[in-house]
Amino acid sequence: MSLIDKVGTYLGYAPIHGMGVSSGGHPQLELQCEATHYYDEEVGDYVEVTDQELRAFLVLYGKDQKPLRNNEQVKKVFGWGGSFPKLATMDLSGIRFLFRVKENVWEGNTNYKVDWIDVDTASPTSQISSLDAKDLQALDIKYGIVTAGKKTDRPKPTGKPKPPKTTKKTTKKAEGKKTPVGPPAPVEAPSQTTTEATEEKKTGSTTREDAWAYVEEQIPEAALSVEDRAIAWTEAIEKIHGGPDDDTLTPEEWFKVQTLIVSETIPF
Repeated sequence: MSLIDKVGTYLGYAPIHGMGVSSGGHPQLELQCEATHYYDEEVGDYVEVTDQELRAFLVLYGKDQKPLRNNEQVKKVFGWGGSFPKLATMDLSGIRFLFRVKENVWEGNTNYKVDWIDVDTASPTSQISSLDAKDLQALDIKYGIVTAGKKTDRPKPTGKPKPPKTTKKTTKKAEGKKTPVGPPAPVEAPSQTTTEATEEKKTGSTTREDAWAYVEEQIPEAALSVEDRAIAWTEAIEKIHGGPDDDTLTPEEWFKVQTLIVSETIPF
C-alpha cells in the first residue's frame, strides 16, 4: 500500500488506531487512514481509489488542558465519550469517515498530512464553511457584538428609576398647640448601582448588554473562563428562548438568561 501524495478530500476507514501523546506532551489519537474514495473536483463526485493510506495525528487537547477542534471531531465521527482508555479500546474499523489531506512543509521538505476528519456525509469541499451556533455566539462575544467590556462600559438605563419607598412618620401634637409641619427631611439619593439592582429585582427585566455585564461581574474568570462563559451564554439562551440568539429575546428573557447562568455556576 502506497502513501497518499495528493492534496484533497478522501473517504476511508481506520483499521488501526492508538492513543499516545504529541511532541508537546498532549493527548493524541493516531489513525491509520486507508482511502477507498477520492473527491474529484472536475467530476464533482467521489471516485474509487485503492491501496492508498496516510497516518493521522490528531492532538485532542492543547495549552491549559483545553479541548481542541480535533476533540470535537473525534467525538462526532466515532461517538467517543471523552475517556482516553475507552478511546484506545474502541473498535473504529467499521466506521467510514471523511479526511482531508494537505501539504506539510517541515525544514524545507514537503510531505502530506491529514488536516481534518469528519463524518462521511460532510461536504467534501472546504471553500465555504460556517461555524455552528455556539461558535458563532462565542465570536459575537469575543468581538464585542455583545458588550463584554468593563463595568464602566455598561449603558445607562433608559427609564427614570423610581424613588425608593419611605416610611411615613407622624408628628405628635403638643397639648393645646399645633405643631407646624415643615418640609420633609431630604432623602439621600441611592447610588446608580443600588437603583439598578432594586429595579432589576422589581421588574425582572434587562437588556442583552446588561445581562452579559452582570454575568461577567458576578462570575470571576477563575470560576468560568471566557470560552466556557460563551458556551454557558448560548446554552442558557437555548433553554430560555428555545433556540439560538436571533435578537428576538424580550427583556424578561434576558433577565432569565443572566439568572440561569449565575445560579448554575454559583448556586445559592
